[in-house]
Amino acid sequence: MNSLKKITIILHILISCAALIVSGHSQSHSHGDESPSYKYSQNANEQYKKEDEKASSDQDYNLYFSALSSTIFISIVPFFLLFFIPIDGSVEKQPLLKILLSFASGGLLGDAFLHLIPHALAPSAEKTGHSHSHSHGEGKHEPHDITVGLGVLGGIITFLIVEKTVRLFSGGHGHSHGTDKKKSDEKQKKKLKEKKEDIKIAGYLNLAADFTHNFTDGLAIGASYIAGHSIGIITTITILLHEIPHEIGDFAILVQSGCSRKKAMMLQLLTAFGAISGTVLSIYLRGSGEGLVASLILPFTAGGFIYIATVSVIPELLEGSNNKFSQSIKEILALLAGVYMMVLIAQYE
Repeated sequence: MNSLKKITIILHILISCAALIVSGHSQSHSHGDESPSYKYSQNANEQYKKEDEKASSDQDYNLYFSALSSTIFISIVPFFLLFFIPIDGSVEKQPLLKILLSFASGGLLGDAFLHLIPHALAPSAEKTGHSHSHSHGEGKHEPHDITVGLGVLGGIITFLIVEKTVRLFSGGHGHSHGTDKKKSDEKQKKKLKEKKEDIKIAGYLNLAADFTHNFTDGLAIGASYIAGHSIGIITTITILLHEIPHEIGDFAILVQSGCSRKKAMMLQLLTAFGAISGTVLSIYLRGSGEGLVASLILPFTAGGFIYIATVSVIPELLEGSNNKFSQSIKEILALLAGVYMMVLIAQYE
């Protein structure tokens, strides 16, 4: 029996020594009253925790790097393509500029009705679809979700208010009742100046809508990389195909607004910060803000696009029309091409 006790004591000592060696004696002095097995367990947990934190930090770094690289890529590629768009504010390039404006209006409307609004409606349909399937059998009708519709209307009304406010603060439209030729000429010049200012307002409104749209693209890229690297790459390619026609149209709107080619390109590049901020926010929130995006940002942006296309771009095409049949056909075909581009992209999203 004594020999059995001795063997037990020796084994206990050996286990204790092994535990102390593995744990690095990190707590041999501070917790002398605790058993060696507890000390080993505690130190091991701390070590595993540090390793997990390091792995999580490396994973976050790779996630940010991949998502931001994709965001910068989809911002840079369309920017370089603008160098090859042969338009400026000259009279000679007006027919081509009008064709690109038609393409822009088709792209804006297609983006709003085929991309942004359906994406905003999808989460709402998933939420209410199950409950509706049961409530109809009992004769009960729940109210429809009008959040997306209110968001679209909110975007339209907000852009109208902004444009009205800018016009009021810029001095409004004066009226002159002079009868002599000098007053008539001054009145004509004033009208032209006011018209130019109105067009500039439309250009800057489009920049604001484009910034918001790029922000939602950034949110999508960040969320897709959280879901998986391959999903992130597919999303990047889809958004890139979507952005190329969009950026060309926005460039045409800015040139028509009176911006030089260089200024229009620089302003377009600035909107890339919207995509970058959206990507960072999406990863930081880990997708927890998706409900806010679907219920508010997407429909609001859609409303902005609808406002710009219908109030600013299309009236400009009608007012500045030279009534040439061939030019009108080209503009209509360009508008349809802009819509069709969004149809194709929506099919492969």
